[in-house]
Amino acid sequence: LGYATFTATLTVTGSASSGTANWDVHFKSGRFLQADGSSVDTTHGGTITLSTTSTTNDTMTVNGINLAYPGDGVLLEVVVENSGTIPAELTGFTITPTSDTDFEVTQAAGGPTVNEDLAANGGTCTATFLVKWKTNSTATSLTGKSFTITYNYGQDTTEFTGTPSHADAAGS
Repeated sequence: LGYATFTATLTVTGSASSGTANWDVHFKSGRFLQADGSSVDTTHGGTITLSTTSTTNDTMTVNGINLAYPGDGVLLEVVVENSGTIPAELTGFTITPTSDTDFEVTQAAGGPTVNEDLAANGGTCTATFLVKWKTNSTATSLTGKSFTITYNYGQDTTEFTGTPSHADAAGS
């Protein structure tokens, strides 16, 4: 009586590389809007400058806003774009100065918020800021105010969590 034993060895080989990736998160644009947010404001003046601090527009500076009276204001709409191939995540932002005794700049509720993702390959984020002459101000004029907005983005390092699986196929 004899027995036969059959065996097989299967080997899987492969390689991985990072490919080509580039980082390009920047301010794309900025504009002043009327209080209802539906149309461009041309009465409050001012200029918007997108400053390049590395290879992209990392900082937005707004100069020369002219407000007419305490309580007057304008909305500033900014667009951030991720033209790179790496997903980004907002790690923080600053407004300098945020406020003084007569003037304030605040980001509208709803975003963007810290840890918010910005998709790669053309993803955009639009945010609105209120630029206002404080109602309790005792100043008799408020012209030429300026401020800077800086967004800080980092690589979105969400870990890949694929699940391996196994299925048996019935033989024929």
